[in-house]
Amino acid sequence: MRVLKPEVAQDRKAKILNWVVYNFVSTGRPVSSELIAEEGRFNVSSATIRNILKELEENGFLFQAHTSGGRIPSDKGYRSYVDNVLNMQRLAITEKERLERDYDRRLEQLDGFLKHTSRMLADMSKWAGFVMSADTDLDSVKRLDLIYMGPKSVLSVLFAHSGIIKHAAFSLDHPLDKGAVRALSVRLNRRLKDLPIADLPQIIWKEFLPHERNKGAEDLLKKIMDYFKGLSKSDDALYLEGLSRIYSNMEDGNIDDLRNMARLLEEKDRFSGLLRERLRDSAVKSRALDVSRPEDGLFPRGGVKPCKRHIVDVTIGSENSIKEFKNFSLVSSSYCINDKAVGLVGILGYKRMEYPRMISLVDTVSSMMEDMLGEWEKVDFDE
Repeated sequence: MRVLKPEVAQDRKAKILNWVVYNFVSTGRPVSSELIAEEGRFNVSSATIRNILKELEENGFLFQAHTSGGRIPSDKGYRSYVDNVLNMQRLAITEKERLERDYDRRLEQLDGFLKHTSRMLADMSKWAGFVMSADTDLDSVKRLDLIYMGPKSVLSVLFAHSGIIKHAAFSLDHPLDKGAVRALSVRLNRRLKDLPIADLPQIIWKEFLPHERNKGAEDLLKKIMDYFKGLSKSDDALYLEGLSRIYSNMEDGNIDDLRNMARLLEEKDRFSGLLRERLRDSAVKSRALDVSRPEDGLFPRGGVKPCKRHIVDVTIGSENSIKEFKNFSLVSSSYCINDKAVGLVGILGYKRMEYPRMISLVDTVSSMMEDMLGEWEKVDFDE
């Protein structure tokens, strides 16, 4: 009797586990040994497949809902599968190009681009997509840039001393030329630098608006003032789109999942808290992975430093800290400027999701947001 080397036997077992998980993700049906023998093309006997499935079940990677039924992945089985495909970080060229075209088109609609990004993730993944920007807390202003994007479109980027960056797009009722936007940005920075973010609305109201004669600039100042008022009332901005896709993919009779999703909508702060933890953890992991960095200041994209290293986090079922998520998985990644995590993008869906594609989607979108924010960071408004 021929005895396989341990590494060969382990590789065969891993391939069969991956095939089982992928097949279950694709069909939603338990996987039998007969199906593996017929369609798996592993060139092994049915008896060998049954023995391998038994081992995987004993080791906690698979389980049987019914004694005579096929196998279903456990959380441990999903984890093994995800760990195996984490190297597949990039989309196929055609899909990535389509994603970038869609992203560019949506970003032309500046007002609410975070919401557009979360909706795009939902559309592309067929699950729920989310984007969350970081907390401002009691930070102070390092710099406030106003970026001209068109006669009636201005983007503001707030750089706080903690490293947090907040960005918002404003659609104006009155036109404002590029020179006026630049001049207003310089004036605001001279006055607001190093002041608490909570004080900005009052200062704009008392010291800028009464003396402004340009209708477009007045319109912009009011919108900036209202925006900073809103920041003081909310610790984070969470955009969640596509929950209806989870409802439409809900398995028959699973009323608990419906209740859990309804509870998520009612208690949005719990979900926000979970995401804030992930954002903090992502920042810690990025710092830990910072092994080396050029010292001459020469970085890609005109001097803007990207994240030290992109990390896509995947939590499956019981790995999530929210118990209602036992049947769901979260795939997320932070996006950064100058090594500072400024937000989180991700996908929420059933454990039975197509993990390689979801990981690639999240990684690609976070990279594109990072590139765009990096372009804003390069602009010098003190000229």
